[in-house]
Amino acid sequence: MLWLIISLISVFMGTYGGASLGTIFSGDELTNTIFFKIRIPRVLMATVAGGTLAISGAALQALFRNPLASPFTLGISGGASLGALVAIRLGLAVGILGFSMVSIMAFVFALLTMLFVYSISKVGGVVATGRLLLAGVVMNFLYSAFVLFIQFFSNFTESLQTMRWIMGSLDIVGFGVVWKTLIFVVPGCLILLSITKDMNLFGLGDDVASSLGVNVRKMEKQIYFATSLAAGAVISVTGPIGFVGLIIPHILRMIVGVDNRIIVPCSFLLGASFLTAADTVSRTLISPVEIPVGIITASIGGLFFLWLLIRTRKEVIV
Repeated sequence: MLWLIISLISVFMGTYGGASLGTIFSGDELTNTIFFKIRIPRVLMATVAGGTLAISGAALQALFRNPLASPFTLGISGGASLGALVAIRLGLAVGILGFSMVSIMAFVFALLTMLFVYSISKVGGVVATGRLLLAGVVMNFLYSAFVLFIQFFSNFTESLQTMRWIMGSLDIVGFGVVWKTLIFVVPGCLILLSITKDMNLFGLGDDVASSLGVNVRKMEKQIYFATSLAAGAVISVTGPIGFVGLIIPHILRMIVGVDNRIIVPCSFLLGASFLTAADTVSRTLISPVEIPVGIITASIGGLFFLWLLIRTRKEVIV
């Protein structure tokens, strides 16, 4: 219900100005184009992106038993950013199957990063979650250095395009990108939703989960694969939109507890609502100038965690 209300508000607001049902169905070509080819696809993309990042964050936090885990922690964001920058720097303009080369390169680099991080995290044939987390953070730092190095030698146009992509944006036209992104997102999300019970048992410890019939290694691989596939597809289109995968699971745990059978599906719905609302703010806050949505989510996420730290500190003192 929350997502539906926010979505209805969002499609009637924007840089072009408010719209009403009367103007939309009056036959005005410009209004119809803005409404049906820009705003509705944009709301759907915000729904897919926000929901995917949030559900991926919830699954990774359950896997690592760490509230700071997110799709970006594993280096997926850094890999996608580097891939996009390489495509921009090489001037790769020809797309494949309707995807731009920037999105394709971002997606490929994100998946290759996950495979590399996963492979170097194995100790004795077993993936150590702590080592995996550290490897992802290190890769993000390395990618940031590569991005800055390449950007230093880029011209003004390339630097501007790269900077806007890195900030995160939902600026799409038409439904094509949304449907193509769903091809990768739907399987990933379905896998995560199917193993929420195993996630709960895994939270009791590896040995307890194994004794209760959970194939821990298989579950770990499923989460790695599903989050990389789904989050990589989203980031390759929208850019690295931060904090969604962090704050949404946090908020839900404060409200509904730690049951992943509730947190994981609700993360998708709340993440979709959150990013749709953030995108509406980014389009209308200082209209007609549009703020990249990544700036809005980072600002909200930073303030949320600052409040959380202050609140936790007061509780400790008391």
